[in-house]
Amino acid sequence: MNMRNLPIFAAAILSTMLPGAVSAQTDAAAPAAPDEDAQVTMDRAGVIFGMFSQAVRSEDIAAEEKNALVGCMYENSLKTISAETGRILGVNPELDATKPGVIYAVAATVCGARQNGKAAAAEQSAPATPTPESR
Repeated sequence: MNMRNLPIFAAAILSTMLPGAVSAQTDAAAPAAPDEDAQVTMDRAGVIFGMFSQAVRSEDIAAEEKNALVGCMYENSLKTISAETGRILGVNPELDATKPGVIYAVAATVCGARQNGKAAAAEQSAPATPTPESR
């Protein structure tokens, strides 16, 4: 064997061994599926993020509330906001935890952007879901 062909030969040998090593490594490092509570918290966090971002763009929401929402998201993780929102929704069965407007109202209250008594009227003043715009 010629010395010029040695790097090519070594690369060919390594390439045949590498896919198995990478496969074994990714199988061991695969994260476990989240439990049901964690999945609900993640889903609620997505709703909260979407509603907060709509609220910040909305002309119907006061600047003070917008500032409080942004400040809350800056200082707290969405997981923390979502978990606390879920806790409050859990102890108040009269609130419909499936409605984004209710989730927004409770999350905004958790963040201090709204007062506690405004939860009932919150669904009407929650930012409307925007219609998709063509690009």
